[in-house]
Amino acid sequence: MIQAAREAFAATGFHGTGMAQIAQTSGIAVGQIYRDFANKEAIVAEIVARDLEDFLSERGLCAAGATGDPAVVRAWIGQFVACENPEGGRLVAEIMAEASRNERIAEIVRAVRERMRSELTSALCLLVPASVSSSRFIQVAEMIQTIAAGVFQRRVTEQDQPSPDVIRALMTCINAAIDGLQHDAGASETDASAEAALS
Repeated sequence: MIQAAREAFAATGFHGTGMAQIAQTSGIAVGQIYRDFANKEAIVAEIVARDLEDFLSERGLCAAGATGDPAVVRAWIGQFVACENPEGGRLVAEIMAEASRNERIAEIVRAVRERMRSELTSALCLLVPASVSSSRFIQVAEMIQTIAAGVFQRRVTEQDQPSPDVIRALMTCINAAIDGLQHDAGASETDASAEAALS
């Protein structure tokens, strides 16, 4: 049923899709769908939750972080930003459009962004000692998210854009920001060592 709803929302939009259509496509009675989901927003919430878990789990950021290898984490960030195969792009575009009109969908989108920011921040902590302030980690995580979101939106309508050269330029900015965190961490450790020597 979830897959049927996913395809229907992508094809005809949130408002153009009714429970009867989802029921007919999935072969599940409307009454059964309503027993499991109060409304279409609840179905969207389930779709988003499943996609996010898949994205962050064994094939995604959590797996990269679990390696403890900074190079693997940087490589994952590069793949995340490049977004070469934007799966479900039309559906995501529909959800984002609906979020501007529907507060329940907007809440779902905000929760996803918060979870992604939290996971990105945790990943950045693997690259940089914790002596850097949390606000700096959050700032860089937000930067990565914002750039990736822009690339994704472009890919939805023009899959070969942005060009590889543009992606490399964007990653240069991101890597410079990460290097800046590492520089800040080094400066903090130097200051701490100096204070310890004086005490």
